[in-house]
Amino acid sequence: MKSLTPKLLIAGSGLLFSACSQMPLATSPVGEANATFDGAGYPVEVCDASYAGVASSCTLSGSGQAQRIKGVLISGGKVYVGGEMRVEADGHISAAGCQVPAQDAVAIDCRGTVVSAGLMNLHEHIDYSYQQPAGAPTQRWTHRHDWRALTAQARGFEGDAPKDENVRTEVSELAMLRHQLTGSTALSGAKDYKAYTRNLKLADPVLGTPQGATVQDSTFPLNDFKTNAQLSAPCTAEQLAGIKLPLPNPYVPHVGEGTTVGARYEVDCLLDAVKPKTTPNAFIHGVAISEAQIDRFVQQQVSVVLSPRSNFVLYGATAPVAALKAKGVNLAMGTDWSPSGSLTMLDEMRCMANHSSKDLHDLLSWSDIHRMATSGGARAVGLQDKLGALTVGQQADVLLLDTQGAASLGKVLEQAALAQTVAVFVGGRAASFPSAWAGKLPQTLPGCAVDPRDLCGQQRTICGADPAHPLTTLLKQAVYTIDDAKLCQPAAVSVCALP
Repeated sequence: MKSLTPKLLIAGSGLLFSACSQMPLATSPVGEANATFDGAGYPVEVCDASYAGVASSCTLSGSGQAQRIKGVLISGGKVYVGGEMRVEADGHISAAGCQVPAQDAVAIDCRGTVVSAGLMNLHEHIDYSYQQPAGAPTQRWTHRHDWRALTAQARGFEGDAPKDENVRTEVSELAMLRHQLTGSTALSGAKDYKAYTRNLKLADPVLGTPQGATVQDSTFPLNDFKTNAQLSAPCTAEQLAGIKLPLPNPYVPHVGEGTTVGARYEVDCLLDAVKPKTTPNAFIHGVAISEAQIDRFVQQQVSVVLSPRSNFVLYGATAPVAALKAKGVNLAMGTDWSPSGSLTMLDEMRCMANHSSKDLHDLLSWSDIHRMATSGGARAVGLQDKLGALTVGQQADVLLLDTQGAASLGKVLEQAALAQTVAVFVGGRAASFPSAWAGKLPQTLPGCAVDPRDLCGQQRTICGADPAHPLTTLLKQAVYTIDDAKLCQPAAVSVCALP
């Protein structure tokens, strides 16, 4: 895929730019809107048709502590072509639509650019996500305990975190950087690390859960880490009592990771366990979920976090997406880890799209998949009022994507990789952006540095580093063996379908 670097035009700092005020602001009929830009299932409103059908070209102008970001804006489940949003100094969105107040704000005006909520990765084993085998394992298993009991050589991937604490920290932060650069603004499964993206386990207003209870994950809710024992019958009262529930917190446990009866028993067991909770619950994987169990997900308002690439690679199956969607279960997404999963959420979204195309008769629209990666993730952990939809009152976790002239959201997401990621913001603070923007933005995450790698032929400034591990230090890390240059193109999706 050819890399297209966005054209950058930096206007004089004294100019207050307001393109919306120069163009008609009438709402276009549906037919005309769809001719301008296909929302792939999202309704479309045309504010300025010139923002669609062209490659990304961004102009920065104006001054102030607020920001106006303009482009092909996805806000509140609707696409505004030539739409804009205003982000106040504290990072919250105060207006979104065809036109927002322009005073005392820096304008980031991007024709040919999708302005999306940042992607929410609700399943990552961050300290395991530092290497990837050259090819996917050739074996398939029926339960995660099957491959966990094997040696790395026998199963085809390492699957262990580094023993050295400092190395473990460095590879984790590099993995978090990889996710930030490709549009993820929030992670679950990031242990206690704080760098580059929101870690939803942390109570931190900048790089953690913005408000409310933090997200608690659990890899082994049934305490079977050492035994590798599968359930041979429904959970007993004693087994249920042994599940440690964080009652005040959103809870994201691994459940039903496999195709055996034992994996299905896990689903009922955890559904029984979370009954007393009044805070959100979201089950990761859910490969073993049966049709009969789905009604319980609906009744108990339990979400499912899908990791299709890893599921297909390890088990040759994934969760029953069609049945879950038909019953209205909230769906979110996560990359799992690099040994068997996707390196980026953009790749994970494409994996789901391939599964839909090959196995589900195109059941899912690209807007469905985009929701799973944004608002569905926020809802799964009770953050729908804070993240995931770029609506008034939310924090401005934002991803800017070059459309490369594509006039449909589906085409943009089919081809988007690191090369098309123009900029990322976390809570209104710039996290990664073209180095030509440096000094022009009102707020950035701390610890900024120019990325010397010039990935995809682009000069980027990256912010959000842990002071103890600046970018120059992390880039010397030898144990992290993933070549981030391959993020410049979409990963193959050949494994992302039923055998």
